[in-house]
Formats: sequence, structure tokens, C-alpha cells
Amino acid sequence: MGKISIITLLVIFITQIVVLGPRLRKDINKKLSFKNTYAIQNVKTGKDIRVHDAGIEDGRKIILYDHKNWECITWQFIRLEDSSFLLKNLYTEKTFQPSEPPTPGVSLSQKTLGGSSLQYWEFIKQPDNTFLIRLKGTDLYVTISSSETNSDIILMPKENSINQQWRLVNQTPWI
Repeated sequence: MGKISIITLLVIFITQIVVLGPRLRKDINKKLSFKNTYAIQNVKTGKDIRVHDAGIEDGRKIILYDHKNWECITWQFIRLEDSSFLLKNLYTEKTFQPSEPPTPGVSLSQKTLGGSSLQYWEFIKQPDNTFLIRLKGTDLYVTISSSETNSDIILMPKENSINQQWRLVNQTPWI
């Protein structure tokens, strides 16, 4: 009985490789060909912007998370005509915007991409090659609420603080 089970499992495993192998290679090659993909890393903490628990639902909090070369931490930058950007998460294929009308202290949450100017971000280069990230049309900047993992990312007026300084880390994750 034990030999039959092992043989059955081996046949299932080989079948999965034959059937799914080409699909997995195609998916990995597609992911590796994305351009303009970055982790958005806070200068103070070395942690990145991420969707909480890599959930795919709209309304998920945008949080600070340890740096990894993962899809859920990688954002594709889509340049708009006015030099602002839409940011598309490689894993969820969604973006982020304020969870409520933009006011100081409001948190960011995940939202389906497109259709709102609340998804337009301006990256303002600093002399040290870091960036301030401003919600287009406002005086509010992407800011960490704490240095703790899973803490909220919020919008605040300009503070001249490393809580608002970000670096872009080029990434081409395949997982």
C-alpha cells in the first residue's frame, strides 16, 4: 500500500511539472521583463511600502514592511503626461490612495487602479538622491507613522524629516 501511494504522488508531481512548467516559465519571464519597478524604501527605517498582508481587496491598509525582493513590495511606475505617476503593485495589480479625503494624518489604502486623481503621485528629487512623495494637487506627503513593521503610511504636511524621505530600490521579483 505504501509503494502505491509513493508512486501515485510521484506521477502527480511529474504531471504537475509537465503541465505547469511552461506556464511557470512564461509567468517568471513576464515578471522579469517589467520595467520601472521599484521598492519604495523609507530612508529612516530601510523598510518599504507594502499592502498589508499582501491582500488583494480594495481598502487594505498600506503599511511599512521589511525590505524583500517580492512582488507585493514592488511598484511599477506609470508616468502620466504631467510628470506625476500612478503606482501599480506587481502582486495585487492595484494602487494606493488616501483612505478618506486628503487631510493631515489620513492613512493610505489599496484601491483599484485608475479613475481618480487621488492616485497621482509626484516624486520630488532631493539633493541626496532621495525623494519626497507628494499627493498631486496637495501639500501632503507620504510619511511613516512609526518605525514599526506593519505601521500605517499616512499623509502629512512637509516636515523636513527623514520620516518623509524615500529611496527607490530597483526590483525585478519573480515571487
